[in-house]
Amino acid sequence: MVLQSIYISLRDDLYKFASSIAYDEHEAQDLIQQALEKAMHLDDLSSWPKYKQKAWFYRVMKNQLIDQRRKFKREMNIDQNEEVILPTFMKTSIETVELLSQLSAIESDIIFKKYWIGLKSDEIAIKLGLSASTVRYHLAKAMKKLRKILEEEQ
Repeated sequence: MVLQSIYISLRDDLYKFASSIAYDEHEAQDLIQQALEKAMHLDDLSSWPKYKQKAWFYRVMKNQLIDQRRKFKREMNIDQNEEVILPTFMKTSIETVELLSQLSAIESDIIFKKYWIGLKSDEIAIKLGLSASTVRYHLAKAMKKLRKILEEEQ
């Protein structure tokens, strides 16, 4: 019953996030369902603040999607050379999150979809309702900003 009230309060946000990272509506709904199944095993989720609950669901859905993509690539016997390679400056999750927080929302979203989910620019364009060339422009702009930030830190 407690999980149901948590889900009701976060339903719209969870659906928006899942839809933004998944290929289609069914996959988005599957991500939400899998996150809810994992939430059933957390005893103290209801005691967390709403923003932490939402962050936990987002992370679980993102990790689940990444796991599914990796499994799909393994099953399809895709060559290692074809895997998405993260930029060399993105070493740890914490550093990466901090770097991405310095970008605009659209740039951060594009970087995430490109390098973590492995979407191509035309797939990202469909998700965001932009042209593929606009996505590539924002991607190049974001990478330039990230390089500049890292140069300033050194």
